[in-house]
Amino acid sequence: MFLRPYKRIKDGKEHTYYALVESERTPEGPRQRTVAYLGELNHDQERRWQRTVVFYNRQGEAQQLRLFPDDDNVALPDDPDIVRIRLPRVGWTNARRFGDVWLAWHLWRLLRLDEIVGRHVPATKHTCRPADLVAIEVINRLCGPCSEFALAEHWYAATGLEDLLGIADAEVTKDRLYRTLDGLRAAQTKIEDDVQKQLRTLFDLDYDLLLYDLTSTYFEGLADENELAARGYSRDHRRDCKQVVLALVVTREGFPLAHFTLKGNTQDLATVQQVVAAVEQRFGRLQRVWVMDRGMVSVATLRFLKRSGRQYLLGLRRSVLTKFARELQSRTGWQRLAEHDEVEVKAVQRGRQHYLLARSQPRRQKERAIRRRQRRGLAAGLRKLQARVAQGKLKNRDKIWQRVGRLQERYPKARRFVTVAVTPRGKPVLTWTWDVPRFRAALAADGAYVLLSNRGGWTPQEFWETYMQLAVAEKAFRVLKSELCLRPVWHQYSGRVQAHVFVCVLAYALWKTLDHLARQAGLLTQIHKPAERRYGKAIPQPRPMTPEVILRELACIQIGDIVLETTDGRQLLLRRVARPDAEQKRILAALKLELPERLSPDRLL
Repeated sequence: MFLRPYKRIKDGKEHTYYALVESERTPEGPRQRTVAYLGELNHDQERRWQRTVVFYNRQGEAQQLRLFPDDDNVALPDDPDIVRIRLPRVGWTNARRFGDVWLAWHLWRLLRLDEIVGRHVPATKHTCRPADLVAIEVINRLCGPCSEFALAEHWYAATGLEDLLGIADAEVTKDRLYRTLDGLRAAQTKIEDDVQKQLRTLFDLDYDLLLYDLTSTYFEGLADENELAARGYSRDHRRDCKQVVLALVVTREGFPLAHFTLKGNTQDLATVQQVVAAVEQRFGRLQRVWVMDRGMVSVATLRFLKRSGRQYLLGLRRSVLTKFARELQSRTGWQRLAEHDEVEVKAVQRGRQHYLLARSQPRRQKERAIRRRQRRGLAAGLRKLQARVAQGKLKNRDKIWQRVGRLQERYPKARRFVTVAVTPRGKPVLTWTWDVPRFRAALAADGAYVLLSNRGGWTPQEFWETYMQLAVAEKAFRVLKSELCLRPVWHQYSGRVQAHVFVCVLAYALWKTLDHLARQAGLLTQIHKPAERRYGKAIPQPRPMTPEVILRELACIQIGDIVLETTDGRQLLLRRVARPDAEQKRILAALKLELPERLSPDRLL
């Protein structure tokens, strides 16, 4: 028996294929029979086949070597890497999700959070490093948010983190995770400062513009012993629950700089001085611009921001539009933005203050449609009420005013444009008049808003685009609440609540890092089943791939044990990472990552 090479030219390149050929004697003379076509072989494969052929030739015709013999007494080639297995007994067990947690662990080390947390969170008497337990909490929040109890009982054992971190499942308990949260909360400021330095080094960030915004998240339960839990203005529309307020400062790219966990009834205006002073104390007082929404604006806020040369860009309340009625009604001075055709802006300067009037066509259409619907509803209700009063079905003036009040409560957008009257004597008569000048002023202000800044030199487009970057902070809140499950809060102690929020912010730092890397790589979704080009149906287009999609795709990559039973009664346990499919390979290649094949040596049981 021997190997026979076949050479073939394909695409201008020479390829060598092999066949396993056996010589045998026949009455007609020696003949050659092809046993198997082996295709192309690399150097190691060719060497193994040559050794197999040599062994076969030494045995002669009396004993033939087969690839999977039924006879256990047939000798094997002299190679320690070759064993005989029983094919019906091959199995796959202990399958766990691996791809997403492995990527999160890579991001954790990329930001050097293992070193930063290990430096600031004190070690305990237990064998587990606090930095590793914090990593487990943050990775869980990024890949599969759940409670500490569910994490310790189910989630950790269902992932490949045990192979990555080297921490046994029995070591990860609910109480140990809670104790780690207490240590993490105490080191919040130091960790945030070091993370800021690392982010600046990795992505060349600048902090000349900071976006500041607030949100709230509600509690499940009474939270009677929680000092932070209180009732206040709920952004989640859960006035029935106590809440906590989260103040977040991010860069123009959306990377978190600092966060503050405040009492649930904290007013927006009361947070500006506290947050700005704390950020300046920690990171220095540079010539940076603070961008805030209209909920932060007051006379005291403006007075504070003007001190020491602070620069700001603020959105003002809608009531300020009355001071710019002449500019809004004038048709001159408006300019349409280059990349936003639906937005018109006009720059106005009064003293040292720079204002920007902005008018959005879609926003105007929306506000007018709401007012039109409310005005028509109120008019129809008043006509019906007038008919009932005229027919004598409703004679009591107090009841008439009660019905009017209900209509005004039902249509709040229209009630300020109408004046209702009921005759005081004799037979009651209901009448109403519309305030036309006020209605026209409202039409002129539809879709408009005012921006204020004490910094000059901006073009109207730069002025507007800088304020629109507040959408970055709003997106950060959406990610924290929806994808990282900041809400609801189940912890009943204020310290644990602060630690829970901090874990979510660290998970958001990993999320934002992945988002930045994906955008740098130009990673787009692929439409595998595009819609037919028919009239009236939109054709889906590739768009930037989000971290949520990346983690969902890679979560399908599992790690598990391949169990091989040998013919001599032993078992081989091969722990392997599943090979990625085409889409997963494309994602890993774009991120310049290489998935490991194994994390531990093979075991012979």
